[in-house]
Amino acid sequence: MREPELKEAARRPHWRHWAPLYVNLLLGVPAMVPLHAARLLLTDYRSCALDNSPFGLTDCGDVSVIEGAGWARMSLFVFGGLGLLLVFTVDVLFPAATGRRWRRWLAAALVIPLPYLFTVITFAIFD
Repeated sequence: MREPELKEAARRPHWRHWAPLYVNLLLGVPAMVPLHAARLLLTDYRSCALDNSPFGLTDCGDVSVIEGAGWARMSLFVFGGLGLLLVFTVDVLFPAATGRRWRRWLAAALVIPLPYLFTVITFAIFD
């Protein structure tokens, strides 16, 4: 009876060691939306990124730039805010409530942008 308990205890830390990495990689998939919106606001829509004047009173480009910047701003703030709330819940509140280590979960949060970076690199190579 003592031997199966030892085998189970030896197997459990290995799975728990990799769980934060897998969970944060899964969080990286919906995080692609605000990351892409931030990239668009810093590159393509830079002239209209912070301009809130109505159409006709702005000199930041044609209609597609004005409308695109609005959608990029909205998706950055809405989806980015929800994403930050989700990351805070998963990486700070969940480990605190279950008694797990925060350091491992917060370190694993560094892999959240990896799916987006992999996608950008792939499109840059094959485009």
